[in-house]
Amino acid sequence: MKHDDEAHRYYYPVEGRGDGAIGGAAAFIAIILVPTGLYAAWNTVVSWISMIFS
Repeated sequence: MKHDDEAHRYYYPVEGRGDGAIGGAAAFIAIILVPTGLYAAWNTVVSWISMIFS
C-alpha cells in the first residue's frame, strides 16, 4: 500500500468545511440578540407607559 493511499483516507477537503459556519454563527447570534432586543424593547415600552400614567 502506498503512503499516499493511506493518507488519502484521512484527508478531508477544505472546501465545504466552512459552508455552514456563517449560517451557524448567524443563528447563534440571532438566538442571543433576538431575546435581548425583545427584552430591551419591552422594558422601553413599559417605562414609557409608566411615565405616561404617572
